Amino acid sequence: MGSVTVSRPGESTGARRGLTAVRVSRCVRDQLGVASRAVVVGVQSRACRLAVQSDGPLLILSAPEVPLAPNGIAIEVAPDVTMADAGFRVGQTVTLSPDDPGDCDADWLVVLGGAATWEPRPLVRPVAPSELDGRLRITRAAAMAEGAGESFLPLLWASEGDAGAHLSGAVRVAYVPARLLCEAAIRGDAESVAAAAGGLAGLGPGLTPSGDDFLSGFAAAWTLVGESLGLDSAQRQRVASALFSGARAGASALGSVWLGHAVRGELAEPIARFVGALFAAEPRDLVPAARGMLAVGASSGTDWTVGLLLGAAATLKATKRGLR
Repeated sequence: MGSVTVSRPGESTGARRGLTAVRVSRCVRDQLGVASRAVVVGVQSRACRLAVQSDGPLLILSAPEVPLAPNGIAIEVAPDVTMADAGFRVGQTVTLSPDDPGDCDADWLVVLGGAATWEPRPLVRPVAPSELDGRLRITRAAAMAEGAGESFLPLLWASEGDAGAHLSGAVRVAYVPARLLCEAAIRGDAESVAAAAGGLAGLGPGLTPSGDDFLSGFAAAWTLVGESLGLDSAQRQRVASALFSGARAGASALGSVWLGHAVRGELAEPIARFVGALFAAEPRDLVPAARGMLAVGASSGTDWTVGLLLGAAATLKATKRGLR
């Protein structure tokens, strides 16, 4: 079983097509049973979205060069073949199994057994608040210089005391709930955190709107930076859980999944690489890693970065308030 066989658009091979997984997120292995049946719910150039049946998770099936998401599986696909040209269609069935079950009647079989397992939760080590603040300033400078223009990037300078009167579009709408989210998290006010998150979830266009990406970055920072700084674990959990519960109703399907991973510190590969650099003994790789995070999607990486920076700043302030 190797690389996918290509069929012309609209053509059916009339038989199950087999794929070999080359890398699998640890979260996917944790979520799937011995063999799981999924349905294709979205097809992009080099990735598909799969919904595991019986209220299972939403997964990303992607080509090997696509960075893994925490809910991701990388499969063998030729570099010049799109998922649509390979034959993937919305509504097709996919069996995900450790090995070939033999009697599988799905349109696709993905064998996971020999794939390498990737860990989406980066290692966190204690970093002194002053040192962490300096590293975050470097990251902020990179975001200001190279972040996507059509994003929540203006929230970085609006958060420094500007009333936000010059903002427009979705950023203007996001200004007040983003500020309230930061203030509520610092106080440990779970009810206000949930209300603010509800005002940001689903805000903006795209498969994962800017509001969803921002909230995921904020949640990841609150969880992981809080762990590094020694913020009380119950406090971290209370705020993160409130953020997720407040956002869930308004977030996009994929945004909600990634937010659920973010509150546990499970991140997409470029963002996990940045967090690893943020907590490294020496931050030599910090700027290249920040650039890699910013480059995710058209604006998703920038929105993640803005949320992460504001979430980290809120965590530092909460720590100084003695919320341990």
